[in-house]
Amino acid sequence: MKRIRIQNLWLNSFTVAAVIATIIVIAMAAVPATKGNTMPKLTVIKGESDTMTIDNKAREIRITATITKDCSKPSVCDWGRRGQAFFGSKGGKAEPFFIFATDINRPEIDKAVKSVGMKASRQLLNKSEVDQRTGLKPTTLKDDYLDGDPVMVVIRFSKGSDIVETAIEEFIEEKIIVDGKEVIKPYTPHFVYHGSGEAISYPSGCVVCPSGCYGGIIADNSVPLLTTSSYFRFNWDKMPAPGSKVELILKSVYGKMEKKSK
Repeated sequence: MKRIRIQNLWLNSFTVAAVIATIIVIAMAAVPATKGNTMPKLTVIKGESDTMTIDNKAREIRITATITKDCSKPSVCDWGRRGQAFFGSKGGKAEPFFIFATDINRPEIDKAVKSVGMKASRQLLNKSEVDQRTGLKPTTLKDDYLDGDPVMVVIRFSKGSDIVETAIEEFIEEKIIVDGKEVIKPYTPHFVYHGSGEAISYPSGCVVCPSGCYGGIIADNSVPLLTTSSYFRFNWDKMPAPGSKVELILKSVYGKMEKKSK
């Protein structure tokens, strides 16, 4: 399921659940820690106004961010093509384009992503190769795609008395051109961790990018490198309010588990 809502019915039983959880924690704390009995720890990194929580047990990182809405930028309020990230770190060159912005810096995010077991398998690091491999064409090869472990990108936020968790693509519409006609479709990305932006210290600040862009660390590789043929538009009837805080969850599909050989 892409959308999970915690309804009021759940909230009514929250107190009972909290008591049970507290009893369990106290009981576990009383057991001496050994090599075979160690509680997984959460690592919290604090920025100026945001935090990043690294959860190795869940194989995910959770980063707070602010919603921004600059309608002069592509895809924000109207259809537009873009390579710039939907989510990124403040201070990067692409910051004005971000819809989800955090003050946790990208090097820290990149290290956190690796720490929960995500691995890159195809990076593109030099300009001549980028020029050669850009765009979808009849000669496109598998090596023209960024690649790495798949990543689930989830947005968590408060809506009234509910907590909503929704895949980022649920907020985005996509428009493509088929035989000269416009077709509006669900956005169907395949986000992967490639880490190219950090590998070359590219100062964009981009974290989660569309269009196979190599300037961040996570990209949609359903298309080859820098294929900006699709148009995107955010649905602000679904989006959290501009200026509000949300939590972005970057969850590894594989984590530290051994992947099956292809």
